[in-house]
Amino acid sequence: MKIRFIVSILAAILCFSCDQYPIFYAVYQEVKPTEPRIKGNPTAVIELSGTAYVASRFGRTIYSYQAGNWTTSPSPPGGGIMEIASDGISLYALTGIPLKNTEVYVYKDSQWKLVSLTGGGIIQTIRGAGNASAGYYIFASTKSELFFYKKDDAAFSPLLSDLSEENIVTGAALADNTFYVAVVNRGIYTFDGTALSDEPVTGTAGKAIVGMIAVEDTIVAVSRDGELFYGDSSQGFDSDNNSVTFSGAIGTWRDPADATKKLLLVGIQADKYSTVNGYREILLPASGPLPTNNSLRMPGANNPTTVSNTDRYTSTVGLRIVTSLYQAPDGILFAPTMKHGLWSYRRHGEREEVWNAEE
Repeated sequence: MKIRFIVSILAAILCFSCDQYPIFYAVYQEVKPTEPRIKGNPTAVIELSGTAYVASRFGRTIYSYQAGNWTTSPSPPGGGIMEIASDGISLYALTGIPLKNTEVYVYKDSQWKLVSLTGGGIIQTIRGAGNASAGYYIFASTKSELFFYKKDDAAFSPLLSDLSEENIVTGAALADNTFYVAVVNRGIYTFDGTALSDEPVTGTAGKAIVGMIAVEDTIVAVSRDGELFYGDSSQGFDSDNNSVTFSGAIGTWRDPADATKKLLLVGIQADKYSTVNGYREILLPASGPLPTNNSLRMPGANNPTTVSNTDRYTSTVGLRIVTSLYQAPDGILFAPTMKHGLWSYRRHGEREEVWNAEE
């Protein structure tokens, strides 16, 4: 009887330990949250001349980051900051009260200057792109029109009418000296410095494009309903269908130890009652165009990758909706999140590098 009793006790302990192991392991993987330097719902991170800029949406401060150091930059007048953008040479800020009163300012000659809007309207979003040979442009959308502003012009000029509140501009990019402009539920247009193409580029018409980036000479974009687009104006766009909802965050990453190892990062957004958020990785070739059938990879699951531990990714930024992705020149990866401030992947205290709110 004693032997049977002892065996039963040992079996129960073993069984309990096996059942509890995942719980203990999950607790071990938890990372203590830090207080975010930039709180709430930050704007996209914008880079100019090696310096990164970001603001807490509806706040009044623009923060700048370079080589591990944070400072504050002169803030624009008007109301709270809604968005910031760059045309490749200057910083712009959309300020005011959404759907009521908004203004766009450009930081020029060490001061913020108002950019007038011809024809009026309430600007909802701004996006920019440019370089010295192609020119510098900012694109802005109201609830009924799309406008553009060229560096040093007197005001915004109308570009596309007959829009609705669902047709905001969500991306501007420059590839091979061709400008691309993404408009939700309209598609991706090209821009020649004066007008848009008559129709969206082949393969994008009517698509709900929510994010776009240039990867060398290829334009890559994502739609709300899980399509990944890649191509250019001459060949049109191919697309891959994914069983996810893209948040619109999109960026590139290079392995700090080997710059030939590159990834495309895309933010995903879960259903209302799910906690599966964060971002996914797509392997990029060392050079040349994107391959076909670009699969979404879980961070930490393959090499190269942005993180060293998938479980810690899943329990940190993997729970958050990421709205922008940006790697600074010093290699630090940043991710503005919805409602939870600006996050970064770096060493926190005694632990290995982990995702946490940027302190």
